[in-house]
Amino acid sequence: MKPLEGITVLDFTQAFSGPYCAMNLGDYGARVIKVERVEDGDQSREWGPYADNGNSGYFALYNRNKESIAIDLSHSEGKAIIRKLYAESDVVLENFKYGTMDKLGLGYETAKEINPEIIFASITGFGQTGPLKKNTAYDNVIECMCGYMEITGYPDGPPLRSGASVGDSYTGITMFLAIVLACYDKKLTGRGRRLDVAMLDTMFAAVEEAILAYSLTDNPVSRSGNAKPREIVPYDTYECADGIIAVGINDEDMWPDFCKAIGMPELTDDPLYADNDMRCRNFESFTAMMKNVMKKESKEYFLERFSSYNIPASPLLLPLETLANQQFIHRNMVLDIEDSNVGKYKAFGIPIKFSRTPGEVKKSSPLLGENTIEIMKSVGYTDQMVAKLIEEEIVGAAESRCMEK
Repeated sequence: MKPLEGITVLDFTQAFSGPYCAMNLGDYGARVIKVERVEDGDQSREWGPYADNGNSGYFALYNRNKESIAIDLSHSEGKAIIRKLYAESDVVLENFKYGTMDKLGLGYETAKEINPEIIFASITGFGQTGPLKKNTAYDNVIECMCGYMEITGYPDGPPLRSGASVGDSYTGITMFLAIVLACYDKKLTGRGRRLDVAMLDTMFAAVEEAILAYSLTDNPVSRSGNAKPREIVPYDTYECADGIIAVGINDEDMWPDFCKAIGMPELTDDPLYADNDMRCRNFESFTAMMKNVMKKESKEYFLERFSSYNIPASPLLLPLETLANQQFIHRNMVLDIEDSNVGKYKAFGIPIKFSRTPGEVKKSSPLLGENTIEIMKSVGYTDQMVAKLIEEEIVGAAESRCMEK
């Protein structure tokens, strides 16, 4: 039995943050019923990269372990289906723009009337309260607004968005945690609740010391490349003769070994660099010296030296190179998945390792409406009723699409 087995999630989410949350719930055993539009489904079904058959790899990646039901939510009959599903669900997850579910007549108050113990989880850019609650947001907008973009990049360059959509993934994982906490409390109290997670809030909570430094010192913190010149030195990337490595120390006891590893034991007691405060103060000269030292030898040379002194270091890996890295492979973090939509592809594995009841990828991403018929029959619809709703295009089913083709 998986940790979340027995929990049913009715998932209205699209794009990234919500599907990422629902994917995690599914990975650990929850039954996730993905509600999609009849015509074209989740918007991310149109996002690249694409497989040879034209289907979206992006959709496949973040929608594993889910069922799909396609419903026209603008139609009264479609809403009636949702209300029946509310009665059978533990969690409702949505990331529509603020107020959309209420306009559809399917908001929290409606869900709570049908199922008082339901957990109703909403992801938005700015939350359910505040002057910006009605605004639309995407990852780049949120990174720009919360200060994250300002602290990313090099001092002499423009602010940069992070390389991956961390606002989406961090918000998704935050809601994942919120749902698990709410399910635990429901088990103890029998009470449901509304959950409100905003991308802006989660990213603001991730700007690390930038707010703290300003509040304590009145000095603003801006971008510093790959280094942390105000907190820890050395902690940076350096270019060797044949490529880049990252290395850092966070304990003063590591400094003498770092000096030995780079072949300069005399630096240990150098008055300019003898402790972290001095190295931070003399960051520019230290960095110039390190550039000269590191470019004289290969990556492999320095990585072996750092490893022999137990100094954390890594070569710069391309994303494709990670697929062959033995640490990722040993930890089952590289999976081969045979997917209904795109065929065979490589994906990231499940990061939380349980000693028992581990998570599992037991199902690929669903075809649009793949489970419509069985889900509707499970809440009382007959074959004839389902067929009529398919004919009227109030619901869609993968079987009917195949017949049309």
